[in-house]
Amino acid sequence: MPSATPFLWLQHPIDDVAAFYTRLFDGDILSEDYGPTMQSATIRILGQTLHLFNAGPYRDLTEAFSLMVTCSSQAEIDRLWDELAHDGTPTQCGWVTDRFGLTWQIIPDRLEEWLRDPEHGAEVTARMLEMVKIEIAPLEAALRGD
Repeated sequence: MPSATPFLWLQHPIDDVAAFYTRLFDGDILSEDYGPTMQSATIRILGQTLHLFNAGPYRDLTEAFSLMVTCSSQAEIDRLWDELAHDGTPTQCGWVTDRFGLTWQIIPDRLEEWLRDPEHGAEVTARMLEMVKIEIAPLEAALRGD
């Protein structure tokens, strides 16, 4: 059976990248190859396999590809956001590009449901658009009509 695995060309030492992501997400390094002209590793985080690759400065990641992580609490959002934003670039609505150039969306696990709420979804959206890091309490307040 075929499978699809994101193949990420990063311009950083792959052993550093693999160690950071597997520590942050309590993941595993499945394979490693750190040769003189190329570095690669396959990791698994949050049930997703990722192949990390560095063979020089020929390709750049963009925000056109991101990994969305859904969190069940503000504490989870805060922990992940703080780690990913450290030396990274926060943007808007829970998006942050980490120091390795990979973009993440760190959001509440019920966000899509809240945004589709027929009565208050527009207010949830408006409040979210004012945020950089997602804060659950103001979104829940908007959902209640507060």
